[in-house]
Amino acid sequence: MPKKAKWLVSGFPRWLAAFLAGAALNLAFAPYRQPWVAPLALGVLYALLTAAPVRAAFGRGFAFGAGLFAFGVPWVYLTLSRFGGMPASLAALACALFIAILASYAGLACMAFARLQGRDGLDPWLFAAAWVLGEWVRGVFLTGFPWLDVGYAASLPPLMAWAPLVGVLGLSFLLTVAGALAVDALRGRRRGLLPVLLMLGVTPALAGLSFVHRTGAPITASLVQGDVLPTVKWHPGTLRMIIRRYLRLTAKSDGRLVVWPETAIPTYSHQLRRRFIPYMQHLARAGGRHFLFGLIEGNANDPNGPVYNAVMSIGRHDGFYRKRHLVPFGEYLPWPALLNPVLDVLHIPMASFTPWHGAEAPLPIAHARVGVTICYEVAYGPLVTQGLPGATLLVNASDDSWYGHSNEAAQQFQIAQMRAAEAGRDMVIATNDGITALVGHTGRIRARLAPFREGVLTVVAQPYTGLTPYDRFGNTGVLAVLALIVAVAGWRRRRMKPASVR
Repeated sequence: MPKKAKWLVSGFPRWLAAFLAGAALNLAFAPYRQPWVAPLALGVLYALLTAAPVRAAFGRGFAFGAGLFAFGVPWVYLTLSRFGGMPASLAALACALFIAILASYAGLACMAFARLQGRDGLDPWLFAAAWVLGEWVRGVFLTGFPWLDVGYAASLPPLMAWAPLVGVLGLSFLLTVAGALAVDALRGRRRGLLPVLLMLGVTPALAGLSFVHRTGAPITASLVQGDVLPTVKWHPGTLRMIIRRYLRLTAKSDGRLVVWPETAIPTYSHQLRRRFIPYMQHLARAGGRHFLFGLIEGNANDPNGPVYNAVMSIGRHDGFYRKRHLVPFGEYLPWPALLNPVLDVLHIPMASFTPWHGAEAPLPIAHARVGVTICYEVAYGPLVTQGLPGATLLVNASDDSWYGHSNEAAQQFQIAQMRAAEAGRDMVIATNDGITALVGHTGRIRARLAPFREGVLTVVAQPYTGLTPYDRFGNTGVLAVLALIVAVAGWRRRRMKPASVR
């Protein structure tokens, strides 16, 4: 048997163990929410990487990432095949390629750890630093995909108390290093458990810290869930039915602020200026209310003009929020010169929205200022903190109906909880078919509406002012600590004798 083939066969059981550990990590995320699985799964991966050659480390890390994302984001296939018009075989291929790309980040992080590990007390910290740096790169490179970061597993009390201090990346580091230190303790290095015990001891005390304070009176908000299927929503001739449904549901509500989901009105804003927008302005003036609703900002008669996925604000102050971070392959086509001809040959439809590149000031509503995000944007912490400290309340308008009854909506809702806790702001979330909810400024779920049915959730949201440490510094502090750990590991490696370096 060739040497390369023999290496693949002998390495397979560890690849399988890594894959299964990655798959199990999904239990730490919504809707399962078992945070203890995160350090356990990462601890298994750490054990599999001990003394591993660099090439084998990449393979095991890749297998771990493949297990994580194959079971974590299968909804990508559903979207491409069911609603994207892509043939099933091609959708499966595209999904497999997407998972392979995501798994590569895990493989590269593990390869970096294997290159620098020294089999001493620094290794657990180095492993956690390499893993979290891999998450960070995955979240920013080529528009990024910061999904299923380990830190989101901590979106339950009391662990959520760390969020305003260190953010999701800091929580990723804490959970990962805890798993690695536990493995070292089983190997006899029990003193390594002291940092874990310290973290567990400090966590309850953090819940008493407050970095923000209330400002102004609470706001009653009615969140309207229309439950309109994508096949109905974008079908010609259904616009009037959709508008009537949202107006009917709104008539049953009594919130001063009324929020409709992303693209609740699936047409261009210029087509609504004659009747619909004046009518909504009349409702706002007559009832002393303020409306936020999703629509498409643009002119259908101008094929070369910009087209924005937007939220329109109607009340005492009218305005727009335009989506800044679009979903690649869902809302725009990256590398159009390369991919457009391929899609034309395969007859695959593709949306083409324009990202908004300007600053987005918070929208004034009553005595509050609202920081808006649309759907997938909530996964990007810096987009949320850009509006602070000006924004005193957060709103997320979303439509997750593209993903059917999969785990995507629950995963995104868990991410929104983290954003609310990081920012120290209440967040109201209005979605087409769920999860419509109010998340408090500490990340706790205060109210939610049952998914996959039409309805209205009326909540009382409290505006807040002030800045959390994460608002002030973002990921800078965490990234600096990670870089320092890697630098120390690199210095240690250079001091090792050449014979001891793999």
